[in-house]
Amino acid sequence: MLDIEAERKKQLVPYSNLLPGKKMGEKSFERKDLCVYLYPEAISHNIQQLKNCCKENVKFCAVVKANAYGHGILEVVHFLRDSDIDFFAVASIYEAFHIAALVQRQRILVLEPLYPGLPDDDIKQCAEFDFHCTLSSIKAAKYVNSILKKSPAKLKVHVNIDTGMGRCGVAVEDAEKLVKYICSSKSMVLAGIYTHFANADEKDLTFAKEQVRCFKTLISKLRQYITDSVIIHAANSPATIRMPEAHFDMVRCGISIYGYSTIEKPLPVDLKPALKLEAPIVHMTTIAKGRTVSYGRKFTAHRKTRIAVLPVGYSGGFWRFFSNRSKVRIDESIVDVIGVVTMNQIVIDVTDVPDVQLGQPVTIIDNQLESPCGVYSLALLSGTICYEILTSIPTWVKVVVSDNNL
Repeated sequence: MLDIEAERKKQLVPYSNLLPGKKMGEKSFERKDLCVYLYPEAISHNIQQLKNCCKENVKFCAVVKANAYGHGILEVVHFLRDSDIDFFAVASIYEAFHIAALVQRQRILVLEPLYPGLPDDDIKQCAEFDFHCTLSSIKAAKYVNSILKKSPAKLKVHVNIDTGMGRCGVAVEDAEKLVKYICSSKSMVLAGIYTHFANADEKDLTFAKEQVRCFKTLISKLRQYITDSVIIHAANSPATIRMPEAHFDMVRCGISIYGYSTIEKPLPVDLKPALKLEAPIVHMTTIAKGRTVSYGRKFTAHRKTRIAVLPVGYSGGFWRFFSNRSKVRIDESIVDVIGVVTMNQIVIDVTDVPDVQLGQPVTIIDNQLESPCGVYSLALLSGTICYEILTSIPTWVKVVVSDNNL
């Protein structure tokens, strides 16, 4: 069994590398007193809820890009590699390289399109490692083909079709030319054709349904190039939950496997948050009424106040916008963040918390859906979506795999 702690240690900068005259290491450090608690049972529950939305023969792709949405990509992949999923999806080939050694029977789908200028060796390794890579233009396809001409390994390719997302896909009218070129290449194999929805999470699904219609029409036109091994896929998390006509051969689920959705409540599936972020109290003191806290003196104590300092700030994903607005949890007590959030620290009011101690863990991001410091509450407070809250968690926070989803 893989030792996750050993794998993480391989990525840490040896102390000797930081000494004068030593070469700086390439990997970053890990701070062990800032902890993301990962709840695998919640992820398993969420995946089953999503699978229940699909027919039995539909493949399942777990999206683990952006450090598994802040949850720890090594830990999530290690846990899910023994589960009943078919693909891991990542943003870039470099994320794919990062997890390749962990993956067992699953395949890795790279969502970012390959492009001219990528190093030759990287493209060759994609073929050697059997990655499924995206192409979205003839120019990129010709570049990849030129690099792989003498390579013994063929690259498995998925073509991304722009049916309305307006981002990385090939235009519908250019799709057949690209697919035909890939199928004629001796260096590439057509392994998939897919599209991506622009607004499948919104109440009005008119545009999403038009994307499905457009995609189905194109697939019918491309049928002569599509063998039984070519995977047709379109559905992201909201389309998996709400649009069975978009499931095709595989669904790609990201935010929902971690317990969240941007679909209007109430959700038609039961999702459980899979993460909690904690930080310790590193300092406490008492300030008199009238004293101010932090930069700019934006908070003035209206009473004698017991304050505590936590070692997390905007460099750790806790935004400056949360200054004097947000809350954290100490056991069952909900307390205010006071003063301006700084680069590495925040201050909280613990006056009314009984028996608070130095070193005591404080919940910064809660795994309770209705908590004032839960992901939904933080997203609502800052006018953003749950994705942005989660992916702001830095990679140097320690991930602890927990047996219990408390």
